[in-house]
This record gives sequence, C-alpha cells and structure tokens, in this order.
Amino acid sequence: MGLLRRLLWLIVSPRDAWDAIAEEPIGIDALITRYIVPLSLLAPIATVVGMKTFDRDWDPASGYLVPADEIYAAGSVTLFGTILSIFALAGIFRLIAPMYGSSRDFRAALKVATFGAIPVLLASAALVVPVMVAVPVVALCHTLYLYWVGVGRVLHVAPGAQTEFIGISVTLLGGASTLGGGLASSIGLF
Repeated sequence: MGLLRRLLWLIVSPRDAWDAIAEEPIGIDALITRYIVPLSLLAPIATVVGMKTFDRDWDPASGYLVPADEIYAAGSVTLFGTILSIFALAGIFRLIAPMYGSSRDFRAALKVATFGAIPVLLASAALVVPVMVAVPVVALCHTLYLYWVGVGRVLHVAPGAQTEFIGISVTLLGGASTLGGGLASSIGLF
C-alpha cells in the first residue's frame, strides 16, 4: 500500500488501517527503506532549511538558538535521533509485551512504532518555518492515539491495558532518550 493511501487510511479509519497492517507481511527491511528513513529525513531537512533561511543572523533572543556552524550537526542529530527513537520504542514494545499477554515479535512492534509515528514524522516538515513547531506537537496527539489502537490490533494488548502499555512505553522512551543524550553529550558527541 502506498504511503499517501496508508496515511489517509490511518487518519480516516485507524482501526481498519491497523487491521490491514497486522495482516500485512511487510519485513523490517521494507519498513526501514519505505517508511522509517524517508519520513525521518523530513524533520532534519526542514530544520536545516528553516535555520538557514530564517536564522541568517543568529539571535539568542529568537530562532532555533543554533549557531550557523552547527546547523548541519543539528540536522544530523535530528535524523539519527528520530530513527533511533523509532527502533527504541519498538524495542520497548517488545520488552514489555509479555507483561500484557503479547508475544515478543519485534517485526510487529516495529510496525506499530513506525506507522504510529507517521503523523509526527509528516508534521515535522512544518519545521521549515520555525514558528510552526506547534504542528508536530499537535500531531503527537494523533500519534499517541494511533499507538493506542495499534498495540491493541497488532500486538494484541488487551483493551483495558492499552493506555497503560503506551504510557509505560513512552515514559521508558523518554528516560532512555534522556540518558542516551546525556551520555552522548558527556563523551563529546554533541
């Protein structure tokens, strides 16, 4: 199924879309090449273009607060951070799945992490205009809803436990991201 059709289906009829995703035999390599990498490129490209266009004269009182010589590094960190976050969330889904009566199927967990993130990944293209940072934040609401439906339909988490499953997963992802960022910063990666 094409990306645009899948996106529309995830917005208009998420339950049906997740049922189709659960049945689809898409492999990890196809998830990476068709969805994860291309969609993860939107945020860094938009961010770099936005920083180059709107932050020509770097001003600490406005803009991204990134010096001109660090704009490409910020884009690289955004790209790898996005890709790592999707894989980390899939790993967390796989890790805690048995506690909710689900199997440790990494491919299914990666499907949920990938397709659930589509609204935020697409909305990140709005970062080309720095003031539009609120668009991905709003898209996060739909992403959380898609995760909620997806863990039920694809990972078979019981209906009463979906909210807890997503809450724990997102909390663990936030903690892992904070620790990973702190570690990378402490060894001088950024």
